[in-house]
Formats: sequence, C-alpha cells, structure tokens
Amino acid sequence: MTSRPDAAALADVYGPGKVGVVHFDAHPDCHNDMFGHLVTHATSIRRLIEGEHVPGRNFLQIGLRSAMAPDDELFGWMREHGMRTHFMAEIDRRGFDVVLQQAVDEALDGPEYLYVSLDIDVLDPAFAPGTGATEPPGLTNRELLPALRRICHKTPVVGVEVVEVVPDLDPGYTTTMNARRAIFEALTGIAMRRKGLPGPAYLDPAVSGPPPVQHP
Repeated sequence: MTSRPDAAALADVYGPGKVGVVHFDAHPDCHNDMFGHLVTHATSIRRLIEGEHVPGRNFLQIGLRSAMAPDDELFGWMREHGMRTHFMAEIDRRGFDVVLQQAVDEALDGPEYLYVSLDIDVLDPAFAPGTGATEPPGLTNRELLPALRRICHKTPVVGVEVVEVVPDLDPGYTTTMNARRAIFEALTGIAMRRKGLPGPAYLDPAVSGPPPVQHP
C-alpha cells in the first residue's frame, strides 16, 4: 500500500541520492500523519524524504488532482523539500507527453537510476473504480499504459510497483485488468531496453501498421 519500503530499499542498495522516483498518483501522500498515525499510505512519501532515501527534488509526482489536498501547509512542506509536482491541470494545459518527459528528466537530474511508483487511482475512476479514494478527472489507460512502457524502455528503471488496487470495490474487474496490464507494459519496456530496441515509443511493425505516406 505504500512506496516507502520499496524505494527506501532500492536507495539502500544503490546509495542515497542515486535513485529518482516517478510517482503517478491522484494524491500527494506527504501528510505528516493520518488520524494520528505517522506510517500510513497518506504519509509514505514524507517519511521516505525525511529519511533521506530519495532527495525531494528527485521525487516527481504526476497526475495530482485531489479536491482535499494539498493545502497551504502541505504545499509549504513540499516546496521546502524541493519536490516537483505535475498536476492534472498542467497535463490538460501542456499535454501529457510534454509533462511526462519533463518529469523523467527532473527525476534523473542527479540520480543514476529510476523507480516507478504507480498508485492506480491516478487513472480516472472510469478506468479504476476499485481503489480507496477515486478522484475524477484522471488519466486514461491509453495515456498511462504506453507511458509506463516508454519509461521502462528508455530509462534505467530498477524497480516498479503498483499499489492501491482494492478488489472488493472492483465489481467489473476493470481496475484489476488495468493494474495487470500496467505490470505487463512495464516488464515489456524493460525487456525492450535489454534487447536494445530503438526509439522512445517503439512499436512492432506487425501491429503498428504501415508508415505514413510521404507526399512530395
């Protein structure tokens, strides 16, 4: 349910400051406590950064849009620690591809490796109703899934996680299917990188169709 132990473990292996994080989520997860508890799914990122496992400036968030948070106090903590966050409002204004590339560049501004954290609620509730805190409007699966493959293909990814899937809130298995496919796309990207396939968004010609006609 939380990225803290996974990302912290990789930072312990590769060295503090050597692993950047791209975190897809609808919520900041940087609260100091939740109902008095310091270790929860809503506090994991604060504990990770306070523990100096990942520099705040190299923890990149994509897709935030909660109507409840962050408030001014939380914004202040995030800015104090140099976090760089890309809200859905920015994605709507600038385009997802542009924001994604900037976030990856920022996460690797210093670190040598990348960790990808996917909270399934970054997807719009139409694609992921089976999670604990749905927040419209979010990413579509046609935006998110190719992005995961692209990141894992073109960057030195050393770990991937998918969290916050709640099966008993997922009567049509929509959330489960998208979470499963997210894992497949990430593994495919890693395999593509190891095989040395070219391009930032390589597709097999057998499924991508003929190239566009070049008119004189």
